[in-house]
Amino acid sequence: MKPNSTLLIASLIALALVGSALLARLPMRLDAQENVLKSSNPDLLALRSQREAFVGPFDDPMARITSPDAQALGMLDEAGSSAESELRAVIDLLAVYENLQCGPDRAMVKPLLEDRLRLYSRLLSLNAEKAALPLGPPSIIKLQATRKKALKLHDDLQAAKIKLDAIAGSLK
Repeated sequence: MKPNSTLLIASLIALALVGSALLARLPMRLDAQENVLKSSNPDLLALRSQREAFVGPFDDPMARITSPDAQALGMLDEAGSSAESELRAVIDLLAVYENLQCGPDRAMVKPLLEDRLRLYSRLLSLNAEKAALPLGPPSIIKLQATRKKALKLHDDLQAAKIKLDAIAGSLK
């Protein structure tokens, strides 16, 4: 092998490692840029605040493995993660709608927004039901702390659903 070939291979490997490191950090960086479209709309602010309640309350992987409530924690994590994604999608769509200046454009996007608000409201309702499943009957939760987390998640999901319903109602 020629010295230039070795140098080229080493450079490509280094570039691949740097690229992998950057890609590993990319999701966090994009998440940090979520609120690019600033808004003083109280509905958007409330939804962003509610979304924060679903970010990471069950992220401890060791607790999910070693806890006697591992199955329940997995179900709660799934419900919270889904709700977080759903709220993020509706927040983005609502932010775009709020920033549209042209009346015809707003009129064109409004039915889509109403449809998505109904869809995500229904999905939040399903997630609330999923969060209530470990509570029973029969309850699969053994620890009081897990029970409190499940009840809080259920209440937070219901509050988010009610907020989406209120926003959808205000668009009509």
